[in-house]
Amino acid sequence: MQVRDTVRRLQISAFVTGVTLVAVPLGAQSGAKILTPPKPADTTRASVSRPPSASAPATSASGAARPTAVVPQSPVLDSIREVVFRNLLEKDRAGFATLASAFCLSLSTDDFKKANPAPDRVDPPEPMVRRLATPRAPARRASTCTFAPNAAAARPVPGRPLLYSVGAIDLSSPDRAEAAAGYNYDGYSAGGYTFTVDRSDSGWVVKQWRMEWTARTSTP
Repeated sequence: MQVRDTVRRLQISAFVTGVTLVAVPLGAQSGAKILTPPKPADTTRASVSRPPSASAPATSASGAARPTAVVPQSPVLDSIREVVFRNLLEKDRAGFATLASAFCLSLSTDDFKKANPAPDRVDPPEPMVRRLATPRAPARRASTCTFAPNAAAARPVPGRPLLYSVGAIDLSSPDRAEAAAGYNYDGYSAGGYTFTVDRSDSGWVVKQWRMEWTARTSTP
């Protein structure tokens, strides 16, 4: 009887000890902090576009972006422009007509009183260009011409496109006007004029003209 009691006490003691040994690690797990591994670095961060500063001009792949020129249009202004273009082409005011590879026409708002490295230009109306074109001076719109000023130091002077532009027009009276004009021989030479035109029974006619300036340049 005493032996049985001893065996039972030993079994109960072993059972309690086992429970204690198991309970300790469970308690340790429940009290431990669970750590998560850090996330990998984000290499696909989105770029944020900001509006350009008001003081910074917009740019493009070819340089500073420029607004399209706004050239006033009216039958009277166009008739004056056509007379000035005709005088430039027929009288060869620039002196390069025999060398020009193309005769390119444009409209501008410039007064051509002094050299402007990049005046705003737009094409004249196509019907005007067709009326001005002759076998001697096959005129066309400036946008159809290719300019390459001083592309190479050894490039010969002959064979460059000749650009004529009619600019600002001042209608001082119903029968008299002053029209600015300019030429550029593909970056080799450029100049500015002022034409005085009068209205006659047959239309506008050039009464006089003067050269404002002429110079070697590098921009058509």
